[in-house]
Amino acid sequence: MKNVMVLVVFFALGAASLFAAGPVIGLAVSQGKLTVNSAAVEGNANLTSGSVVTTSADATRLQFTSGATVVLDRESTATVFADRAVLNSGTGQLGGRKAYTLEAMGFRIAADGAQARVDVKKDHVIVAALSGAVKITDAAGVPVANIAAGRALGLQPSAGAPVSTMTGRVASENGKFVLADEVSGLKVELKGQDVAKELGKRVQVTGAPKPAADKSTQIIEVARLNRVGEEPVPTPVPTPTPQAGAGMSNTAKVWIVVGVLGAVGITAGTLAATSR
Repeated sequence: MKNVMVLVVFFALGAASLFAAGPVIGLAVSQGKLTVNSAAVEGNANLTSGSVVTTSADATRLQFTSGATVVLDRESTATVFADRAVLNSGTGQLGGRKAYTLEAMGFRIAADGAQARVDVKKDHVIVAALSGAVKITDAAGVPVANIAAGRALGLQPSAGAPVSTMTGRVASENGKFVLADEVSGLKVELKGQDVAKELGKRVQVTGAPKPAADKSTQIIEVARLNRVGEEPVPTPVPTPTPQAGAGMSNTAKVWIVVGVLGAVGITAGTLAATSR
């Protein structure tokens, strides 16, 4: 009898350890089937820190206790945490009332009070600002791009020493030389001996970037500066690789993508319906 009681106690302790998963951070809501931590689920499922969610034929809304919302499109996978979600594959839409971050390929996408859609491709990420401004940083928090509502950028991580190549008009603000990059949307500070004489000119600069003290932008130590034409860089045709109108922002290749916001067809309707 004593052995039976001991066995029951150990079984109870083992079961408690097996099913303990930590505090609930949110809820996955779907009209179809999904997988949470390799377990098949139909309908709703609680989420804990580190949960891996994979959708199948239906989109799934991830509603977090903080008020943030991420919608995973069909055939997408994300690992979720209380303050961020890592989009491993597929498409995710970020929104909600609270600040939350969606990570993809080492980029951190923040849309405080706005909405952003992130598409993970084979070797790059496409980020579209559906409403409001969207900020993108690297894993260290260094700004890579700012996207205005209605625009989309392609971003591709690149190995090697940090370098930024940006194009815009040199201006002077508060005793500093700045340039508003035409591709990434960042307004960066420029340092270098030849910058002052280019005031008011449209130039392309290349140099080593470092974050500003408050990490709100980059400071570029200009190594190469070329004066370019006065006409803006033409917007390129949608393409998965950088073309005219592309640049480098802290080693990441960045380029403008057009046609993305209205080119997702049924997926856009699915995401919109699920996010209500």
